[in-house]
Amino acid sequence: MESHVLDIIRKRYSCRRYQSKPVSHEHIAILKEAVRWAPSACNRQPYKIHFITEKETITRLAGAVPLGPASANAWMLTAPMIAAAVGSREMVWHQLPRMLGADYHRTDAVIAMDHLSLAATEAGLGTCWVGWFARKKVRRILRLGMGEEVIILMTVGYPDRDPPKERKRKDPGELFVE
Repeated sequence: MESHVLDIIRKRYSCRRYQSKPVSHEHIAILKEAVRWAPSACNRQPYKIHFITEKETITRLAGAVPLGPASANAWMLTAPMIAAAVGSREMVWHQLPRMLGADYHRTDAVIAMDHLSLAATEAGLGTCWVGWFARKKVRRILRLGMGEEVIILMTVGYPDRDPPKERKRKDPGELFVE
């Protein structure tokens, strides 16, 4: 049995080279709607997604690496937009689980970004998760308030090349325990 959702999931890949044209307002509206409908603990949606399109800010974000040369994330410079998931730990309903070792605000933000990524794929956009960044540097660049933390970054744009033809995945027997 085939599924439209599985087709989108299989189609998504880590795009690291984009066309220079900006993401259309229509596509941004689709991404916002996908984020808005993402599930979250107690339906609190303890995050905000920043859509960064200013080239100077994108350049600064690409250079905000924790170790090594700033060129490690130079590929980000081709992206016309970066989505930054910013979570809030201030909410009391997330403090108790955090004390017990669960950070639901982070999980919720990542779920929202995954929805964004899949909606982007369906709309013909490419995305790439960016985990190699210095959180304190990015926090300063985005001028975040107290209690706000950068969870993850994602590049978004129109791919500049065809997707890879073959991608490897583990066999089901390596992934699942029954």
